[in-house]
Amino acid sequence: MLDMINAIELSEEFPVTINLNGEKLVTLMCTPTDLRELAIGHLINTGVVNSFSDIMTVAACEDLRQIYVMAENVTDRRYTLGDIYGTGCGSTLDFPEEISQLAIGECDVLLNFRRIKTAFERMYQDAEKYKRHGGIHASAILYKKDIVTMEDVARHNTHDKVVGYAAYRGWDLSKSTIITTGRISTDMVLKAARAGVPIICSRSNPTSLAVDLGFKLGITLVGRAASGNATVFTHKDRIMM
Repeated sequence: MLDMINAIELSEEFPVTINLNGEKLVTLMCTPTDLRELAIGHLINTGVVNSFSDIMTVAACEDLRQIYVMAENVTDRRYTLGDIYGTGCGSTLDFPEEISQLAIGECDVLLNFRRIKTAFERMYQDAEKYKRHGGIHASAILYKKDIVTMEDVARHNTHDKVVGYAAYRGWDLSKSTIITTGRISTDMVLKAARAGVPIICSRSNPTSLAVDLGFKLGITLVGRAASGNATVFTHKDRIMM
């Protein structure tokens, strides 16, 4: 039985530490690839820095599973799920004013369902590990005519990686879209709001709290987006039939 298991290719999962300005910031359980993009996206998506312009240097060592970042204008105020879940009662949420200030305003990003479905097909095509052995998530970021896919055992890490990829290359995140194999939960919506990404599309449906937060923060959420019965749950004006 063990021989059979050993013969099956499995997704890698290792602890990788991000060190910021000479001090340990966080250790992430992740697939140890695209570490530069992971660190950049994580810093932006958690609000440690306001934008990529605050990051001065990034050095990643996959062998040692360490990432070293030097940045300026670093903040120690990071909005977490506790900031949301710790407020309100019953089935409603009373969002703190600080989180409400993350809301995305008007944007000129427009997608149609055909473009979304084509993007999912491209993501699945490019997700080599996902096709080969499963046990892994994939996300892609769309910007103009470009689409780039990243994979990781954790869905939130794929979100960090694609944001990091786009930010490093100077893509305008406010004109980008993230598509993902993972479900859209509140942490994914928070990440999008911090980065300024206005649209998230998933192959599955969002959670109820993610929809509430999406409405509040101006994020368009599309569920079952790879199928023929996609549903736009929030801010439908950005999705054309």
